[in-house]
Amino acid sequence: MENVVKPICRWGITGEIGAGKSTVAAFITQLGIPVLDLDSIAKQLMQNNEYLCAQIKAEFGDDAYIGNELNRGYLAEKAFKKGQVGRLNAIVHPAVYEEVRRLEFKIAEQGQKIIAKESALLLQNGRPKDVDFIIWVQSSKEKRRNRLSKRPHLTHMDIDARIKHQSSLHLTQHLDKDRDIVLYNNETIQALHKKVSQLTSQLKTECDTLLQSRG
Repeated sequence: MENVVKPICRWGITGEIGAGKSTVAAFITQLGIPVLDLDSIAKQLMQNNEYLCAQIKAEFGDDAYIGNELNRGYLAEKAFKKGQVGRLNAIVHPAVYEEVRRLEFKIAEQGQKIIAKESALLLQNGRPKDVDFIIWVQSSKEKRRNRLSKRPHLTHMDIDARIKHQSSLHLTQHLDKDRDIVLYNNETIQALHKKVSQLTSQLKTECDTLLQSRG
């Protein structure tokens, strides 16, 4: 995939599980910034990309799928509880990268100057060089556990395993203190909406300056 012809400003939205990344992404979308949900893109590719499906079966066994449907519970068991998250990501990420580049090109061709990407794994391999500003959504562990407990597909063991795995990565070490923003989400949804609106206005201005410098 060729690089996007028109210059664009890229935002990243990330944070630990249960912090409120998707809520922040939804607010940003409402404010007119297109947001690519990398986790959803990955799930779609794992379900529909034949080459990727074959790779996953070869690595994790035929039980990774039930008929033509991805066996999410089985893969979660393998990945988070048996220490194979890295292997699964190594298989899936190249395909996600190519799909994101394709979508970015399409969005930029429609005249958008800013594109945001939401992903829990955005910083897993360090800070992406192509992302101009990262919004790290942060909540207390108590708040995150409470939110996660409302997800019917996650048991307490699942929650513990995912929080433990993400915490062990120490992802905040990759943030750039001069460019990136920590957005605290420990208050009401109304308070978060106000913070996101203010932050979006701020970053739009910074993107305008950045894009002018790029010509």
